[in-house]
Amino acid sequence: MPAIIFDFDGVIVDSEPLHEAALLQCARERAMSFTHEQYMSKLIGLADRDCLPVLYQLNGRTPSADEHASFFKQKKFLVHEMIERGEAKGFPGTLALIRAAAARVPLAVCSGAIRPEIETVLKAFGIIGSFRAIVSADDVRQSKPEPEGYLKACAALETSPSQCVAIEDTPTGCRAALAAGLRIIAVGHSLPREAFPASIADFVPSTAELDLGRALRAIDPSGSRQ
Repeated sequence: MPAIIFDFDGVIVDSEPLHEAALLQCARERAMSFTHEQYMSKLIGLADRDCLPVLYQLNGRTPSADEHASFFKQKKFLVHEMIERGEAKGFPGTLALIRAAAARVPLAVCSGAIRPEIETVLKAFGIIGSFRAIVSADDVRQSKPEPEGYLKACAALETSPSQCVAIEDTPTGCRAALAAGLRIIAVGHSLPREAFPASIADFVPSTAELDLGRALRAIDPSGSRQ
């Protein structure tokens, strides 16, 4: 049976600006910084535990274990505050697709975000019950671009990777899905088409242009499963 696996930040929820703002605040308080271009090219799509070493490297520093833990804790707190204030908005096209697909095919989330953030937002949107599985950064040893998360999501859905389509907004996430053997639809919520691997044939500027039929055709171009 085909299945759809959604990335979270940048696909379901417009939260990348929140993560960038929180990361920048934490960095500046530690006499570091980064540009928006650096965030979009080097940091976006990474789990926090993988993002922070890259950030420190950009600033010519190496974090100690205590510094890494302190940074991670503060950044998590700042993002949670913004979510609680209602600053994390859903992408209407994605929410419509989830509601349309939930009754037809198994759905999962595969994300580099931590589980409390994911569950809080999905509950607020009223769609947490639409997903049979959630694989977060808390559930894997290696986050995207490694394929572990997607392989776990497919296993939880009891579906072969070749019968799943991943909806992703970053090259990092696309590399993870490709390595796991999934089909991919890339969406331009965060980055333009040229930022993605040329091997990804299916790209939409926004999930507002993506419906269930197109998602299923990414798995089965003949359309026999619609």
